[in-house]
Amino acid sequence: MTPRGAGPAARGRLGQLVVVGSGVAGLTAAVSAAEAGADVVLLTKAHLADSNSMLAQGGYAAVLPEGQRAPGDTVSSHVADTMAAGGGIGSRTAVELMCRSAADSVSDLVGRGVAFDLGPGGRPLLGLEAAHSFPRILHAGGDASGAGITRALIRRVRALEAEGRIAVLERAMATEILLDGGAVAGIAVSRAGGRTVEHVRADAVVLATGGAGQLFAQTTNPAVATGDGVALAFLAGAALRDLEFYQFHPTALQVMGADGTLRSSLISEAVRGEGAVIRDASGRRFVTDYHPLGELAPRDVVSRALALHARSGGGQAYLDATGLEDVHGDGFLARRFPGLEAMTRAAGFDWRREPLPIGPAAHYWMGGIATDLHGATSVPGLYAVGEAACTGVHGANRLASNSLLEGVVFAGRAVRHALTEGRSGRWNGPDAAEAHEVDASAAADARALSGRAGRTRVADAMQADGGVIRDGSGLARLSSTLRGWTSDDPETAHLLLLGRLLAAAAAVREESVGAHFRLDFPDRALPAPLGGAQDAQPRPGVVRRPAGRADDAAPAQPALLGRTA
Repeated sequence: MTPRGAGPAARGRLGQLVVVGSGVAGLTAAVSAAEAGADVVLLTKAHLADSNSMLAQGGYAAVLPEGQRAPGDTVSSHVADTMAAGGGIGSRTAVELMCRSAADSVSDLVGRGVAFDLGPGGRPLLGLEAAHSFPRILHAGGDASGAGITRALIRRVRALEAEGRIAVLERAMATEILLDGGAVAGIAVSRAGGRTVEHVRADAVVLATGGAGQLFAQTTNPAVATGDGVALAFLAGAALRDLEFYQFHPTALQVMGADGTLRSSLISEAVRGEGAVIRDASGRRFVTDYHPLGELAPRDVVSRALALHARSGGGQAYLDATGLEDVHGDGFLARRFPGLEAMTRAAGFDWRREPLPIGPAAHYWMGGIATDLHGATSVPGLYAVGEAACTGVHGANRLASNSLLEGVVFAGRAVRHALTEGRSGRWNGPDAAEAHEVDASAAADARALSGRAGRTRVADAMQADGGVIRDGSGLARLSSTLRGWTSDDPETAHLLLLGRLLAAAAAVREESVGAHFRLDFPDRALPAPLGGAQDAQPRPGVVRRPAGRADDAAPAQPALLGRTA
């Protein structure tokens, strides 16, 4: 299936395209490019199935054509819900583009082998999730939607590989973006555990490396989520954006592991959409104390409610789904959420009869590599899609089940642009006219971290001072701590760099909005745009590497762009 807009005239314009990352966005980019006739290399540092996308439980948000959508639902409603969840500071242009493209993207996925769940009469089964005004969430395999979509795309990749149209390199870690005259020329790849480094030529590179949940001690992300693409793009001179906005999912099952560390496992928002509630240690529902929508408020609101309530003496929070089978019948939880049924039982819980201990866990980075509406970055020939990118769609907080949608829509757009304009240098991203510099380098006397213990120290520091609740003194402490460490391990070095940049961006934004909450600045400094007719005003938090640096270490003075008073 050839992506729309990539007809014969576009074929052959691009030589070799390298896609880095094998989540839904990366797989979509690779398949789209191969089907359009490009020469494609797909890299992943682990195996094709190792990604955040594979773990996504919620689903795929889309307003389907009339007759398939929920009564009263519209694309405009999806746009409004997305803008509201993002604190009103997302790019309305990008949001409208994504929401208008949703139904067609569902058709594309079905054409590539994705089987979405169907209800009576063969109509799509639509679910309701927090902060959505209507049921518009498609699922593939109940609570294993990410796995269902990812596996279908992997099957398509393997078929194209068998035809010689995609070269797949697994256990291959990108270590550097190679430039020639300021434009992408290829990528350096470490294989065999770092014992060999290869240079892969590329006319364009698409970064789809996902987020950086391993920055934090409590995360729903897999071990591979170390922000590699974002760090490499920064070191190559690309602009980053909105790094202060890191979403914590409010309902992560918290269980103490055998090694004495607390482990977090995602419990889908869809459970609350079906009627589960959150209670404190005394059994009282409390989220309505913080927001009138209670458990169905946006994720940032619910996570903040849990954190603030715990600080005020509310104790451990619990997700209570014990009443759902009274409403929906015996066996409902196992039928609707088979993956969660297995996960909770393996953890020693019977969630039909007992509430589950929960807490916020790092889940999704709204910030990332700044892109325009075509996925292009400020470096000619370099594209970013999925969680590694910041398209402006999510604003200060991502709406549930918009992540897979964004990844698919913008991956297709990035490929179509790369096929025709890949090295043109034209980019319509954030204005770089105003720059504010911050220090993100390691201190001269920084101590080297090593092994898992070193990675744990980084995550503990980020969780303590860069998590759900922040303040100026904590962010200063965090910056000082992270500057005092360095590492020869590539993943840990990437996390240190990104942690410093996140702390700097969070310190600059002296207000609370979306997933960024400052105890010392609890109110919003900038009003949300009225009516939402235009994109929001410029925001702090866009960073780039200063020109002229030749070393590959963490840069000393990344520039902070677009600062508003």
